[in-house]
Amino acid sequence: MRRRVTRLLGLLLFLGLLLTLAWLTLGREPDRSLERLRERGVLRVGYAVEAPYALVGPGAEVTGESPETARRIAARLGLNRIEWVQVPFGELISSLNERRFDMIAAGLFVTAERAAKLRYADPSVRVLPGWLVRKGNPKGLSSYRAAGARRDVTIAVLEGSVEQQRLGALGLPKALMLAVPDAQAGRSALAKGAADALALSLPTTRWMSGGSPETFDALPDLGSDGPVAHADWVAFAFHREDVGLQQAWNQAQRGWIGSAEHARLVRRFGFARDDLGGEVRAEDLLKR
Repeated sequence: MRRRVTRLLGLLLFLGLLLTLAWLTLGREPDRSLERLRERGVLRVGYAVEAPYALVGPGAEVTGESPETARRIAARLGLNRIEWVQVPFGELISSLNERRFDMIAAGLFVTAERAAKLRYADPSVRVLPGWLVRKGNPKGLSSYRAAGARRDVTIAVLEGSVEQQRLGALGLPKALMLAVPDAQAGRSALAKGAADALALSLPTTRWMSGGSPETFDALPDLGSDGPVAHADWVAFAFHREDVGLQQAWNQAQRGWIGSAEHARLVRRFGFARDDLGGEVRAEDLLKR
């Protein structure tokens, strides 16, 4: 009798586990993030001004590598109406999580720390780190690693940026980092002598130097052995809960990212064919 009861209890427990598994896999409400956007008719895109990734052109048009690429991918999903929301760089992720917009198109680097707060699409372009310095590089800056050991430089960084985290990890004290809200504020600090350099990606520093070649130089971050030390990947980002939207976006951009059309689109922003994504997956980058 006791053996029968034990078997019956075991069977009931097994059936309970099956029912729980079925509820978790089938009973969960399907993700409708893409369908909701199509019903609403507007895709809200957050960005921060940092050329050449995102900038405001003539007639207040939002342009740059990330917005222009986002327009093409959104159109492939039937999302032709976009509302652009500008915020400081350091507020992009918090604003996304507060649902102020549906995605980020602002030259956001793929990092594991950020991936815990949002959902990345597969990357669109690869960029190298760099410096913006006054003409002639009077402080002799070369690598981020070497700068981390110095105590005679003040380096401007975007609040919440990878450069800020990287220099801090390399030993540069917070007191020697001037946190600024955007690239233009960093450029201004450098021009006024409040900073000795602005640490940003090489495409941005080249863009800024190109506008004032008599005042600034753009330099790569050199590794200890000479070559550029590290490359970063730029990707669009979505709310953690919007799995359907992120998956549809990835599907829509596959075959287009890295194409000849993509290369022509971003060439005017200083990106070469070798800088483009297409084969790299965000999940693979995050495993490294």
